[in-house]
Amino acid sequence: MEGVATGEREVRPEFTGSASEYFRIWIVNLFFTLATLGIYSPWAKVRKKRYFYGSTRFDGDTFDYFGNPKQILRGRIVAFAVFVAYVLSSELYPGAELAFWVVGFIMFPWLAVRALNFNARNSAWRGLRFDFAATTGQAARAYNLRLVVVALTAGLAWPWFMARQKEFVVSHHAFGMTQLRCKVSAREFFRVYLRAAGIVIGLVVPLYALMSFAPLVMSVAYFWIQTLIFVSALYVSYAVAYAYVQARTANLVWNSTTADGVRFSSSLQAWPLAKIYIGNFLAAAVSLGLLIPWGAVRALRYRLENFTVTVASERPHLANPALAQVGATGQEFGDFFNLDIGV
Repeated sequence: MEGVATGEREVRPEFTGSASEYFRIWIVNLFFTLATLGIYSPWAKVRKKRYFYGSTRFDGDTFDYFGNPKQILRGRIVAFAVFVAYVLSSELYPGAELAFWVVGFIMFPWLAVRALNFNARNSAWRGLRFDFAATTGQAARAYNLRLVVVALTAGLAWPWFMARQKEFVVSHHAFGMTQLRCKVSAREFFRVYLRAAGIVIGLVVPLYALMSFAPLVMSVAYFWIQTLIFVSALYVSYAVAYAYVQARTANLVWNSTTADGVRFSSSLQAWPLAKIYIGNFLAAAVSLGLLIPWGAVRALRYRLENFTVTVASERPHLANPALAQVGATGQEFGDFFNLDIGV
């Protein structure tokens, strides 16, 4: 990161919560979600978000989340109904799933915009709400047209797609009426993904070659030990590569993002992030899931500790009078079908 010039000041977000506090919220959310067969899940989602927002302090003030659980529940019901229709029609009418995928592909830009609008407009700091101002047409160009390019290149254009997707999401966010600006290098994204592929190949291939020389006749116990070693090495290599991609791309995006009088900086490192991922997985497995809250707090705290906002000039940020309430349908479609449409 560049040095701080005279008159500038650095501000770092701070997570003031704890794993024990979040565990109490998490375990209650889990109990009521299971007891109500999932009906309570929107309230659980809002409680979780409000805790994390309210426990994240930035320049002396915390964030606010205003999502409405009933609104989220309606969106979740719609998403579930579409999923049920998809399953039933696929069973009753072979080939119907193709029509669902086509309709889903066409509707995806609208769903993406709605989801990002809902998240932004229900988030605030010092009483001023965030915004996401892209249109469905802009989202169609950012997602659909570029996904066609990815398909035509047999996936080779994926790093380019990810660079442009993250650039699109960040550049259309605003704090009140203060617009963010982001320009990411696709070439750097290609380098990140190539190095991540090299990490997996460099860790897995030598081990596989070594294990291939094992005796052809072996005991059952030896076979399972060998399999366990290989699977563990595969997971570790994937975790390291995934952490490398997450750290490097986040740094590229935030180090390329500015706003009026403000610039952002991220200094995540791959190996510390990989250790967090691996440690969280092992802790959750050993504790039968009870240490999931500890892992979530640990990961968030590390990300915030490596995020900095440099304020070059103090200027007022105006509220956007055009902000309207947005339904949660798009957000719940994204959650239900595990679609990653954010940063």
